[in-house]
Amino acid sequence: MLKKLIVITAILFLGISCAIGSSDSNNGKSDGNKGNNDGKMGSGGDWLNPNMASGGYYPIFPWYSSDVSFYSQGYSEITFSPFTEYYISSGMPVVGGIISTPAQFDIAQKMPSEIYYGTGQALPYSQYVTSVPSRTNELWVQGATNWTQYVVSPVGTWLQLVAYAPVGGPAGFYEIVQTDTSTLKYKTYEFYSGYNTMNFNADQIGRHMLYFVVNNQPSNVVVVDVFAQAEPRSMPPSSPAVSYGEQISTGPPQYTPQPTPGPASGDVPVTIKSNGMRGYDVYLDEVYIGKETSGDGSFSFSVNGNMYHDIRVFDGQFNYPKRIYFQSGVSKIINVEPGTAVYA
Repeated sequence: MLKKLIVITAILFLGISCAIGSSDSNNGKSDGNKGNNDGKMGSGGDWLNPNMASGGYYPIFPWYSSDVSFYSQGYSEITFSPFTEYYISSGMPVVGGIISTPAQFDIAQKMPSEIYYGTGQALPYSQYVTSVPSRTNELWVQGATNWTQYVVSPVGTWLQLVAYAPVGGPAGFYEIVQTDTSTLKYKTYEFYSGYNTMNFNADQIGRHMLYFVVNNQPSNVVVVDVFAQAEPRSMPPSSPAVSYGEQISTGPPQYTPQPTPGPASGDVPVTIKSNGMRGYDVYLDEVYIGKETSGDGSFSFSVNGNMYHDIRVFDGQFNYPKRIYFQSGVSKIINVEPGTAVYA
């Protein structure tokens, strides 16, 4: 039974990949630049981008590596900030099941602006519904204005799911939870024809893969990565999210940097470069590690490889954060320019 479910899940993920490729071609957009700047390893460099969700920069965690101990770590607000519209801190408990009892949902009353695939690639909802020739079973996480198939949320939060089923009736709802092991949950619910809404409680740390089956037709898989939230440390206030070329406009935060830099050593050489920024402060995993004093806009340090690190640059007025994966022994260049989206 478990082997069959794993095969079904693999097929569902393949379907998501095909849908992403289809949406890209329909959208008429080229992602050539994104393909070089989305955190892939190499000396070419990354760009720090505080607006990861709208820019198509969802994080990629090493769930399928030999070491998955990362999931048990505490993560800062930087990790969760692109997804805050998709979860809330309190809700009604889900008793004896995976989700709350499905209720009918009137799409006309709360139509999403955009839908996001697992990569963070966005598509206007109006274009999505007209470009899909035949609607089938679908599952989404509902946000304040958008829907997504991937979320990173703190443990203990609640998410609102939206399911579309062309044919109503009994539905099998499945949840696979992955940590260093995997567990399977299954329960039957009654789905309405059309749109359904239900609550999901992210009450366990790990990767949650959710999907349903109605009339022998599986939906896509929704992935929710659930992590513990790290205790907040003293950091400069976060700047508003911005996109490519968008000027940031906000007053300077009240902030005094730490007088003594913290340690920053490891087997991965890292260099921050900026053409227009001088004297900026650098934070590594929420710890102040130094100030740019080279005069040419560069700042170098090292980190431990084969893991993620939170990098934040503060220019005295604005913050430029991003979570980046560093491969052991491979140098990394991080590019940042003042007042615009920052890239790594």
